Amino acid sequence: MLSRSIVLSGLLALAGLVESKVVKTRSGIVHGGQCSTTDVNYFYSIPYAKPPVGERRFAPPEPYYNSCGIINATAPAPACIQFSDLFGEHTATSEDCLFLHIWTPVSATPDSKLPVKVWIYGGSNEGGGISDPTYNGCFSAVDSIVVSINYRLGPLGFLALSDLGLTGNYGIMDQLLGLRWVQDNIAEFGGDPSKVLLFGQSAGAVDSFVIATLPEAPELMRAAALESGAGRDLATVADAKEWYSEFLYAINCTEHNLSCLRNAQVDTIKAAVAAMPSPNIMTVSTALVNNGTRSSWTPVIDGKVIKEQPSTVGVRVPSIIGATTREGSIFVLGSYATVWKGKAPSKSDYDDFLNLNFGPLATRVNETLPLASTFNGSTLTAMEVILTQVSYQCPSYRALQKAEEKGIPVWSYEFAHKPSCAWYAGIKADWVPLLGATHTSEIPFVFNFTSSMPPPDGNCTFSKAEQAMAHDMSRAWTNMAQMGAPGDETTWPAWASHESKGVVFSDAIDVGVVDYAACDFWGEINEELNKYSRSQSGDA
Repeated sequence: MLSRSIVLSGLLALAGLVESKVVKTRSGIVHGGQCSTTDVNYFYSIPYAKPPVGERRFAPPEPYYNSCGIINATAPAPACIQFSDLFGEHTATSEDCLFLHIWTPVSATPDSKLPVKVWIYGGSNEGGGISDPTYNGCFSAVDSIVVSINYRLGPLGFLALSDLGLTGNYGIMDQLLGLRWVQDNIAEFGGDPSKVLLFGQSAGAVDSFVIATLPEAPELMRAAALESGAGRDLATVADAKEWYSEFLYAINCTEHNLSCLRNAQVDTIKAAVAAMPSPNIMTVSTALVNNGTRSSWTPVIDGKVIKEQPSTVGVRVPSIIGATTREGSIFVLGSYATVWKGKAPSKSDYDDFLNLNFGPLATRVNETLPLASTFNGSTLTAMEVILTQVSYQCPSYRALQKAEEKGIPVWSYEFAHKPSCAWYAGIKADWVPLLGATHTSEIPFVFNFTSSMPPPDGNCTFSKAEQAMAHDMSRAWTNMAQMGAPGDETTWPAWASHESKGVVFSDAIDVGVVDYAACDFWGEINEELNKYSRSQSGDA
């Protein structure tokens, strides 16, 4: 475990920081630095919770208070323990990881009352962290405050086993405590706690959607922006038991021995996760996957933190909800290179894909969307389109519908632009034209990060048109925090089901119809699979 010496240091260690911003918080007196290319200050590695180790492992986070302590906030925080390489952090990791990063304009004072944007990173709740250079707030905090929250991942953040008294959702509780820390402290940085936007992407959007549906949501945020993750159904603790019991088996702990889990070494936990069975077939967000039998590390309906199915509750605050045009391409291309060894999946592979994800309805999907006529015979195209629609676009559509039903203002978007530069270091340059507007491709635009791509120090720069789009997209997210709307009705009309208007981010920013035509069919499939799943678990 890393020491908090990087955080709690003596005054002598701060002698060189005389020009840095100094802010007094409940966590300590924070000494930050300034971004090298913008008039923005940064404050790294601010603890908001006690280290979740020992008896605090697999437990709700406890607030961290040390108002007289000195925090050297110039070193990036370690990521929480990683359980995936895909979109994962490749920097230092530690169980002692419950930190915040904050960026503020250099001109901010406690009287500034600036809008606040709080970021929840994605990574399947298995990887990711606030020190990822893709999430650098130096370029989007020029007129607002940007905050990133580290949260526990994998079993450390989401293991739910009622026999052990583990309700899961520890990562969600981390995020909630981080939001409460923002409410209590952000005014000292120049932020307005009544103007908070919670925004997240992928699993970060799944988690943010969950939080936006909770009764306490309006107390913690003014609005939400949910990128590629809103509207998904969650498993219950009981549903998830089969999957999470596999972890107990892999780590060789019994169902009645919590001390075994709390005493396990991190490497042992990581090895157990790696040993858990997983299908060598891409999964999509259907009830057969989400009910926990083939799931991964996700929030669950625990009856305590999450008492109801979020998709049936709907968001309680105004929200931006959307997805990219080709969400699935990055996953399909990855499988093409690793699973299928550079060959297109066979018709048999495609049938296995349908059977795994749609079970008794696989034949109906195949008959309604014939491979030859619907997808030009391409199994790659079929898998990409189905993954895009079922996992991202259509859950977003259901979230929009539920918000409209509840009278909550929502705005829809489709990110259709193909970036000209790689935006993650792990994305090869020759992949960029093949991926198109894929999963994660909107992130640099939201963060207004347009040069040195891929971050932190690549040699590609977005075009002038892309830079303008990034400025406008980042501005819309700031507007959500400031006003509870991304713009006026002419630049971004509120979504209504009878016309489905929104914004399409293509080569330009256009107001138009966001196409959810395929979602009526997938909505029927989703409901039937939910009924089937409940009947299989005895909940019908």
